[in-house]
Amino acid sequence: MKQIKARGLVLREYEAGESDKRLLIFCKEHGRLMVYARGARKPVSKFMAAAQLFTYADYVLVKGAGFYSLAQAQVIESFYPLREDYDRLMSAHLVAEACEKTLWDNIESDELLKLALKTLSVLAKGAPPVQTAAAFLLRFFDVHGLRPQADTCVLCNAPAMGGNMVLCAEGLVCDVHKPAVCRPMSPSAIAAVQHVLNSDLANAFRFTATDAVVEQLQAAVKMLWKCHFEWELKTL
Repeated sequence: MKQIKARGLVLREYEAGESDKRLLIFCKEHGRLMVYARGARKPVSKFMAAAQLFTYADYVLVKGAGFYSLAQAQVIESFYPLREDYDRLMSAHLVAEACEKTLWDNIESDELLKLALKTLSVLAKGAPPVQTAAAFLLRFFDVHGLRPQADTCVLCNAPAMGGNMVLCAEGLVCDVHKPAVCRPMSPSAIAAVQHVLNSDLANAFRFTATDAVVEQLQAAVKMLWKCHFEWELKTL
């Protein structure tokens, strides 16, 4: 039987049989894989730690008929602090759900995997959950080729900081060309969007925002999701 080595992040876990699990793993170079972990729910299982939600690990998988079986696993990062705070946990679930719903089986999406791992890392270290989730989704849209234009009006190229602006599906629009479906954006919220989109991944989550700005960012990413995707993101 064919074996593959894969490094991946557990996006979802399902109970199977009396003591087994089915795992949806987002793997580097392989995309989304469904993996059967025999005995993973037993307290003495060698797979117990590596078969937990949000665990990032090295896996050895045996290819079967339509799925893979877990043969070996070595945990790299468990992101355990996510489980100690409800808000952090909910934001982590948002990351997992967004990835799960937009990935294809056996199709590489390493840039998205890097984004998901970075987001879980900053959440586990205590970053503000709602602000971090909004920043994740802004970068998520960028990864999927849906980056909103954040420097000038999408219709007349008026500078983003030059007047009243709203955000629509394509990006910022000046008050003169305000569309029906949009969200108001203060200069501080616009600056936050620009920082998230224009910074490298290491710094994209490093910014300070007031509660009012975070509310604007959250409303903006909700609108963008509804504009670009037909299905609901339940954790949002």
